[in-house]
Order: sequence, then structure tokens, then C-alpha cells
Amino acid sequence: MSKKRPRKEPRHQSESKWEPSYWRARLFRNSYTCNGRRFETKGWCVKIQRDGRRRTISLHASDSMQAATEACKYYRTIVNEGWEAATAGDHSKPGVALRGDLGRLDPNYWAQGLIHREYTSQSLPPRAHRELSIRIDHEGASCYFPLGNVRREEAAQRALQIYKVIISKGWEAALKQVSRELTVAFHWSDNPLAWTYTTIRTENRIHTTGTKLKDSSALVVRVAIAESDAGIRVALANCVNRMPGFECAAAFANSKDALDHAMHHALHLVLIGQNAAEKPGSVCLEELRSVAPAVAGLIYSVHEDSEELFRTTPGGAGYYLLKRVGPGDFLEPIVEVLEARSPGKIIDAAWQYFKNTVFSSPIGGSTQELTNLTQREHEVLALLSKGQQDKAIADKLRISIYTVHVHVRNIFEKLRVHNRTGAVVKYFQK
Repeated sequence: MSKKRPRKEPRHQSESKWEPSYWRARLFRNSYTCNGRRFETKGWCVKIQRDGRRRTISLHASDSMQAATEACKYYRTIVNEGWEAATAGDHSKPGVALRGDLGRLDPNYWAQGLIHREYTSQSLPPRAHRELSIRIDHEGASCYFPLGNVRREEAAQRALQIYKVIISKGWEAALKQVSRELTVAFHWSDNPLAWTYTTIRTENRIHTTGTKLKDSSALVVRVAIAESDAGIRVALANCVNRMPGFECAAAFANSKDALDHAMHHALHLVLIGQNAAEKPGSVCLEELRSVAPAVAGLIYSVHEDSEELFRTTPGGAGYYLLKRVGPGDFLEPIVEVLEARSPGKIIDAAWQYFKNTVFSSPIGGSTQELTNLTQREHEVLALLSKGQQDKAIADKLRISIYTVHVHVRNIFEKLRVHNRTGAVVKYFQK
């Protein structure tokens, strides 16, 4: 195999790049936020741009001068032999952990992406809300995984193990082996829009524990589930079974079997996935009303995280209310039917629940904060709620991107939030 000749560059452009001193001034440490505090990683990183490609390289040396020398060697190899030569070889040796696919075989890569997912529930282990999680993306797909550990080094190793399963056996095999975290939204009403949403962990076994009742004469709400994803189906079934007064009577991989069951068995509620494998959830809901009019249907949608949920919320509603609940409380809007013994009024009970939520909201909360926004800031926030990027907002409002940045910063300050997700949450709760 012949090697590429060194490429000569004009002296005034490339001379300093061949010396470690040039790269020492360009070293930096990646940072991450945990519990509101900002931390820096221990290892050094550097960005190298060459031949139209720009990559962030994780360096192994802890000393800045040694790290600069390592970065310089990278650059020389890239110039002399190309990017492929610079990233080839044994990935356990210093100097090969690029922040690309190859760099992902280094635990340090995953340590930089560890986060805490702040949610709690009786259905999760006592310290689950303190566990570290990781978002892994590969070949256009991505997902959050709980790592079962609060120690960063061990969590990073676990993240690497999951990634290796994904790249060696594929997503389908990995998702059968590993629990993942998803946001599920339950669509009680779409206009006005009233949803509850929660974070669940996929499971592989239904727990058939006895249904808890307030008293022996209370009504048991029997629920069926139509969900093609086995892990989500089992997780939802277990959540239902953990709720006092509710029982998962059956869970099916398709809506046809769920509808057949509703026709011939005593059910009160069917949970229907919005994106069912064989037909849209709205179509399934109409069929349910036709074949079993006494059974209520509730559509839900599954999202990678809450931010994706906010971005994909449909527009056009005159009023928005999205309320986060625990995984063991997502049917909270209809608990009143247990005492009223009127399962046929499930949806009415849900709407009353949201009305009570609005009237019980403290004065001076999100609504008061939103009134402090200018008309233009309201317009920017409305577009942010639809997932619009700064450039798209600038084009739509015919203002500069810089002006958009200023408006976004002012919105954050007035709503007392630190990111777009926080601002959008308050917008939807107006």
C-alpha cells in the first residue's frame, strides 16, 4: 500500500500547526451540567479542521503539554496520510479516540454525555431518580437508557456496553435486552388540548399483583392495551396494575385483537397507541366507538423525551395544558369514576380534572409571567413551541437571527427558565 505524500501548505498558514505550542493554546475541556452545577471533564479535547472536515478529538494525556504534543501528532498524521490513517489502529491506545463513531469505543466519550433524568414514582426503585442515564444515537435512531448506577465511571462503562450491543447486533436486539426511557403523553382532549405525560421504563415481564382497592365495594376499572412495542406494552400494563382501583385485563400487540376483546369482555377503557403498526390510533378509536360504544378509548403517543413531545404538539388549539405526572399516576384524571361508579363518564371526569387543575393553579404563576412578555416575544415563544429554529423564526418574522437571540434571552429572563424546554412548558400551561 502506498502512502500519500505530505501535502505542502503555504508557510504563513501551516508553520505553527506543526508545533505543539500551536495546539496547546487550543486545548479545552468539555463540560456537562448536573443538578444545576457545571462540571468539566478531566481529559483535554481539541478541534482539528482539514480537507473540509472538522472533528473534536478526545486526548488521553492529562498534562496540557503532553496533550498538545498528542494533538500535534494527530494533525501531522492527518496532513501526511489522511483522516483514515489518523483514526485507524488499536482504539485502546492514546491518540485514537476521535469524537466520531470510533471515539465512542472509549468510555470517556460516554462519560461526557451522562445526565440525571429528574422524575420519581413509587413504581421505580427508591434511588432511580438519582441514577445516571445516557442518550445513544446510531444510524438515524436514538434513545435514552437508564444505566442503573450513580457512579459516573461505572455508568460510562455501562453506556459503552449498550452501544456495543447496538452496533454489533442492531437496535432490535439491544432493545430486547436493555430497558429504555420514553415519554408517553395521554391525549384526553385535543381542542382544547389537555394531556398528561410521564416517563416510563420499558419492561419485559408483566407483574400480576393483586389490584389495590380503597374498600371491597369499590369499582375496579378494567383496562386493555393495544401497543406493538413489547417493552412499552409491558411497562404500561405494569403501571396500570400498580394503580389502586385499576387492572390491566389484557394487552395486545395490535388493535384488532384489542377491539375483539372489547366486544366480548367487560372493559372500561382501552389504551391505544397513536402510531399503531397497522393503522392510526384515531382510526382505532373510531372503530372502538362503533363496536363497543360503552367502552372508553384513550389515545397516547410515545416520544424520545419531553422536549420532543413539546416540539410535536399539534397547533391550532385555543388552550394548552400539559401536566407531568408519575408513571403510576397517568390515569389520575379518571380516579373519580371509582367512587362515582360511572365508567361511561371517564372522559367527562378527565375534563373536570383539568378544569380543577387550572382553577387550583397559584395566582402569579406561569400566566402572570407570560403577561410580562411583549407581543414580539409572544410570537417568538409560539414558534419555539413548534420546534422552530432561530433561522426559521427570523425568516417567518422577517427579523435578524441576532434579534431572535435577544428575544429568546429576554423570554428566558422573564419566565425564569434556563432553556427552551422550560420556556415551552410554561407556554403550554398558559
